[in-house]
Amino acid sequence: MKIIKNVCDAEEIINPFIEKHGHLPEHHYHFYLNYGREKEENIFIDLGNQKGILAYKKENIWRILTDPTAPQKEKKQALCETIDWIFIDQKAKKIILEDITEDLRNQICAEKSKIWRAAKTVDLLSWPIIDLENWDAELSGKRWKRLRNMQNKFFKENRVKVIAAQEARRADLKNLVLKWKKQRSGTDRAHYPPYLKFIENDFCGCDMAQVMMVNGQPASLCGGWAIPNSKDYYSSIGIYDYDFNDIGEISYLDELGALKKKGYQRVDFGGSGEKLLAFKMKFHPISIYRTHTFSILKKERNF
Repeated sequence: MKIIKNVCDAEEIINPFIEKHGHLPEHHYHFYLNYGREKEENIFIDLGNQKGILAYKKENIWRILTDPTAPQKEKKQALCETIDWIFIDQKAKKIILEDITEDLRNQICAEKSKIWRAAKTVDLLSWPIIDLENWDAELSGKRWKRLRNMQNKFFKENRVKVIAAQEARRADLKNLVLKWKKQRSGTDRAHYPPYLKFIENDFCGCDMAQVMMVNGQPASLCGGWAIPNSKDYYSSIGIYDYDFNDIGEISYLDELGALKKKGYQRVDFGGSGEKLLAFKMKFHPISIYRTHTFSILKKERNF
């Protein structure tokens, strides 16, 4: 087991792990780089044979981001070995496992470790998948009537232009992110610093990033990347100025049309709580999977 701390300079080291065994939306070097919280240190854990763990550390608390980059049958062992190492060698107080897929969560909870135990899920997210191979950009039929009428009305009443995000002024996009944060309700959490980092870095790592200008103002920002070892796309960035009615729906429709033209098969719409999932259901996902965030606590009597 090896660790890499200078993650900012390790893209050429980490990317081969992701290219070999990556398979989830968050298996992405730049997302991992930008997603660290305040005072957290990025620590990439090399388990050998191009299996890896995307981790963060703040004092004696560790956070592991999503499943390991490893073959499906080896993920449980990879994660359990890492947890043991963090508690025994690194003397951690607690480990937070974030956005762990449901199957792996169940395997970890069933593990009979003498060293640690899994706590209850504190954040359960649903990830809807949109089929692009059968996506109808015309929104034909009764099923799409509401969104079709919404789109027609929006484009009739507004001047709309879509540009590459790199062409917009950074200051304008940062103001859009901060306004979006303020517009979100108290129960609808918005972790916004990663979006500011993507803006500052000119969306490095994104396969598509675009801004919808409405009446001369930036009204939405979307961006994402191809999910490794698939023909699917992860829609990671979705920022809106809700002063424009129906901007969320209109931006999503435009994004889906652009992604279909690029040849993607499916779009992962990202982790969602109940309120956000209800919004995303308007686009009739073909499937939904779930991820769990929970803590791993050491059994004090063994230390």
